[in-house]
Amino acid sequence: MIKRWRCFVAVPLPEGLRSDLTDVVSAWRGEPAASDLRWTDPAGWHLTLAFLGWIDAELSEDVLARLIVPARSAGAADLTAGGLGAFPSPRRARVLWYGIADERATASTLAEGIRRALAPIVPRVEDGSPFRPHVTLARARAERGADLSAWIAGRAVPSGVVPLERVILYRSHLGRGPAQYEPLAAVTVGTGARIVRDVEAEASVHG
Repeated sequence: MIKRWRCFVAVPLPEGLRSDLTDVVSAWRGEPAASDLRWTDPAGWHLTLAFLGWIDAELSEDVLARLIVPARSAGAADLTAGGLGAFPSPRRARVLWYGIADERATASTLAEGIRRALAPIVPRVEDGSPFRPHVTLARARAERGADLSAWIAGRAVPSGVVPLERVILYRSHLGRGPAQYEPLAAVTVGTGARIVRDVEAEASVHG
């Protein structure tokens, strides 16, 4: 039987920023407005570059190999993080997000390159959806969304930097409660792009 994995390619948040943001978000969870939201697990916060969906597990090595060219073409950069917003709008919020600025379109260029590189083996990765860099903090419980316009306007969130030094191929584990994300391997960004199997060791080097 062929194993199927639900996968995506993303950039993790640095631990310092994750910790600061977790402190703020934890204080929001008990507020009345938060009852309309399902909060994501801070351990899984990340900047998604490409969503692959369900793929054959054996494709993961091909995926990693195809990440090297776009990762090599991109230059390592620091992305500015901060701000709060919602998709499709604060008045009809279905996703509450933490913003990632992409002033030089570095992340956008990398995301587009990754999607093009993977399209021959994962056609759905190029679904035409625009790349909007963000970290998903919560989702509305109701399909129609929630009116968070006034609530968002009064929020302050920590700012920080997200280093664009590596991209990680993650596998999602779905079940009761928040999804759990397993890092399968990383690819470093820049002229020396390479596959790194021990993601945690690589994180300690950059952390």
